[in-house]
Amino acid sequence: MTKTDVAYCLAKIGQAEPDWKTLVVEGSRSSAVPVEQLWATWIDLESWPSWSPIHRSVKLVDARPLSVGSSFDQELELGFPVGVQHERARFDEFEPQARASWSGDKNGVRSCHVWRFEPTPGGGTHVHNVEIFVGTTIGLVKSLVAKRWNGLFQAAVDGLIAAAGADRGQRT
Repeated sequence: MTKTDVAYCLAKIGQAEPDWKTLVVEGSRSSAVPVEQLWATWIDLESWPSWSPIHRSVKLVDARPLSVGSSFDQELELGFPVGVQHERARFDEFEPQARASWSGDKNGVRSCHVWRFEPTPGGGTHVHNVEIFVGTTIGLVKSLVAKRWNGLFQAAVDGLIAAAGADRGQRT
């Protein structure tokens, strides 16, 4: 997890710092896959369910090209006690081959999600997948979901790298 992504998300959802109602989940990994190849796989939003265990479906709402303000609907399988969630997301930030984020407020839970792609020496990429959830409900279920959700976020990073065509990276 990077402090930059956490600080960005906290600011985006109006939180000064994490508290008992805050859950930070993340996955990250370095890979030999070039950033262009990872980004090309990632921006095919409707293919996310093929590599992300969290996603049951993703559907673009707006026509391409993707940019700040573009929307997509996603159906997420988060397990007990949350179950299946339907969400419309709108990109707050969209820098091709670098970063994309969205945030929202649903049922008293504020959240911010960031995917970041950093080129590494030698032509590879370090991928970050971070989300912060804030709300009383999150504070109450955090101990039940934190470990599993972190595993799902890591599996999404690993799945993206595998789907992009190579699986030679190291976890960080």
